[in-house]
This record gives sequence, structure tokens and C-alpha cells, in this order.
Amino acid sequence: MNINLIKNTGIYFITNLLSQGAVFIFWIIAANVLPPSQVGIYALVIFIVNLFSTLAILGLDSTITRFYHSEEKIEEVFYSALTIFFVAAIFSLAVLFFTAPFISKAIPNIDSFLGKDIFLFYALIITVSLYNLALVHYAALRDTLSYAKVSLIQTILFFVLALALLFLNFKILGVLYALLFSYLGSGLIFLLKEFRLSYFKNFVSKKTIKSLLSYGLPMALTATLGIVASYIGSLLLNKYTTLSILGIYSFFLAIAMQINALWATFNRAWTPNIFASLSENKVLALEQVKTMAFFSSFFYLLFFVIFIIFVRLGGLTFFLRPEYLSNIGIFYILLMGTVFNGVYTAAYPLYYYQKKTHVILFLSIALNIINIALTFLLVKPFGQTGAALSYFLFSFISVFAYLFIFKKRAQIPIEIITWSVFLFCLMSLGVLSYLYTSSTALLIAIVSLGILFSYKRGKIKENIGSVLNSLRYKLL
Repeated sequence: MNINLIKNTGIYFITNLLSQGAVFIFWIIAANVLPPSQVGIYALVIFIVNLFSTLAILGLDSTITRFYHSEEKIEEVFYSALTIFFVAAIFSLAVLFFTAPFISKAIPNIDSFLGKDIFLFYALIITVSLYNLALVHYAALRDTLSYAKVSLIQTILFFVLALALLFLNFKILGVLYALLFSYLGSGLIFLLKEFRLSYFKNFVSKKTIKSLLSYGLPMALTATLGIVASYIGSLLLNKYTTLSILGIYSFFLAIAMQINALWATFNRAWTPNIFASLSENKVLALEQVKTMAFFSSFFYLLFFVIFIIFVRLGGLTFFLRPEYLSNIGIFYILLMGTVFNGVYTAAYPLYYYQKKTHVILFLSIALNIINIALTFLLVKPFGQTGAALSYFLFSFISVFAYLFIFKKRAQIPIEIITWSVFLFCLMSLGVLSYLYTSSTALLIAIVSLGILFSYKRGKIKENIGSVLNSLRYKLL
């Protein structure tokens, strides 16, 4: 584990800890100001925004990271990517314009927003896409300071504006406008710093555009399917239950997504580093991936146990309304699913290094069909518990499928696969025991076993020592 990864991860982690912390605090406040039904409406709106912003960015979030570390010039990749983005964004808005009536019929509770506030959707789609493009650009360049600047500006603007508009009684519409202006501010800073109109003539390359599209289109389809699969639980809850139930589930899911965002934060530093390492010393890179799979599990499970103890001691009583506290088990199930994202993140660079994105596309299609089927089977009879269970099961299935399919092609260490299976068995025991007994003491004991095994198998003590020695050597 080299010094640059440690440094970059530290900056990313602190930046996103501040960002995710601010978002977490905001939603705790919002959950006490807004009724759950308003949170449910927000979840439906964000689904539409995320779906069409994924179409607007057209796989560039994955493409830029890979092609900045290839034989193409970075300037050619950047300006060719911007060209693709501008065209794809216009296409995305056109698709929304023509499909809005059908979306309103399919998702009844969103029809008023798509009618009178359609331009808010357009603006959010563009600004969200541009903001994500900025973060990917700086992460791929390992320009952590610029990344931190753009991210923190967006966070501060959103936090201040959202709270102000919320207490001015703008309700959920105020939160959406806060999102818009915060993304707009960060996006404009990015364009003013990086974009030069005159450079298009010199750096836009048809050959590079073709290469980017060849790599990115399967990724765009994968991401689109992923968005649908991620929100299918919410959509079915909207159909089979009430907006209030949807709002409670969406609140817990939003918090779980903040934790997923921390995995994504680490991935921004981790993937470019492993891409570089794979081209220099593949054996060392694979060893780093294996070590990180155990590291991620150990620290995540440790956090989970501390959180359960905090809840049991009444730590959330002062922050959440009774209707949320009475459903805290939903959150525990979601958190037990999120642990697998750490293993996925560790092995992520191995899936994408060879540019075989068509394999990822076919795998994604199959996985998302499984996810949708699971959700259909579980949500109707079990409501929000079923939605959480489908999230948990799919989290493991998707990680295991990637590890198994890429085992030979990317030389995935067998230790990662066996650890994933063991982790699933242990977390499944935790889910079942809690559903049947509601015993947090038993849940803590089961999760603690995971901490112990990951500590032993991952040789956490020895690896932490080597990292500290590396830091000491570099500093001297």
C-alpha cells in the first residue's frame, strides 16, 4: 500500500466524511420536519433524475478513469468526453420530454412534479451529471485538492440552502432547489477552471470519441439498469403500500447510500492506483486487492457493532421520530447488505482493467433481472422488510457473480471468493436471528465473529504495521 494511495484516500475520506456527514445531519433534521410521505416523494423524484443523468453522462464516469491511464493523451480524452457529454445530455432531456406522460402514469405520485416542474427536472439532470463528471475528472487525475474543493462547495451550498428553504416551508420542493443550485455552483467552477472553447479544435479526436463510446456505452447501459434495479424496491413500495411506508424505507436507504458513497470515495483513489500498479507489478497489485478485501470488511463490521450499541443505548432517541425508530431493523438489514460493497470495491479495478465492458454489460443485465425478480417476490408479501431483504440478497449475489465470472479472466485471488461466501453465511445468520428474535445482543455477537475472522484472515495487525512503517520511511 503506497504513500500516494494513503494520502489520496485520506483527502477523499475526510472530504466525503464531511460531505456525507452534512447530508446525514440534514436528513435527520428533515425527517423531523417533513412527514414520511414527503420523503417518499423525494425518493421518486431522485429516481427520475438519477435515471436520466445516467443517460446524460453515458458511461463517462467509468470511461474517464480508465482512459486517463492509457496510451491516449489526457487532453484528447477530456475534450472528447465533454463532446460526448454535451450531445448525450441534450438527448437525455429529449427522451424525458417525450416520455414524461408515460412516467406520470407509471408512477402516479410524481405526476404533479413532472407536469408543472418539468424544467426543474431538466436542470437537475444537467447539473448532477456535470458535477459527477467533475469529480471523476479530478479523481482520475489524482488531483485531490480540486476534488475536495468542488465536493465541499456543493455540500456547503446544499446544506445551507436546503435548511433555509425547509424552514421557510418550501417542503420537499425546497430541498430539490437546494440540490439544483449546489450542483450548479460546483459545475460552473469546474467548467471555468478546465474548459477552453479553443481547445476543441486541437484536442477533440474522432478516434478517441469512438474508443470512449465503445468502452462507455456498455457501461451506460449497465449503470441505467443499475439505477432501475436500485429503485425497484421503492417503486414497488409506492405501488403496494403507502407514501409514508415508502418514506420510512427511503430514509433508511438514503442513509445506507451515504455509506455506499464512502465506498465510492475510496474507490476514486483505489482504482487509479491499482490500474497503475497492474501495469507495473501485477503480483503486488493482486496482493493489495486481497488485503483490502479483508481490511474493508474488518473496519466496516467494527463500525456496524459500534452503531448497534449506540442505538441500543438510546443514542438515536433524540434524533429520530418514533415511526423511524420502530423500524430500525430495516436499517440493520440494509447495513448488513452494504458490507459486501467493501469486497466489491477492493476487486473493482480487476473487472475494468482489460476494457472488456461487454462482459460487464451482460453480467449486469442478468444480475438486474435477478434483482427485479427478488424484489417482486419479496416486497408484495413483506413490504419494506421485503425490500430490505432483496437489497441484502442482491448485494451478495452481485459481488459473488463478479468474483466468480472474473476469477480466471482477472486472476481474482481465491481467498476473496471464499471470504465473500463466509461473510454472506454470517450476515444471513445475523439477518435471520434479528428477524426472529429482535435481539440486538445476538446480532452484536454474530457481527463480532465477522470482525474476529476478518482480523485473523486479513492479518490486520501485520498489515497496519507495514503501512505505518511505509509512512515513517517516506516521511524521513
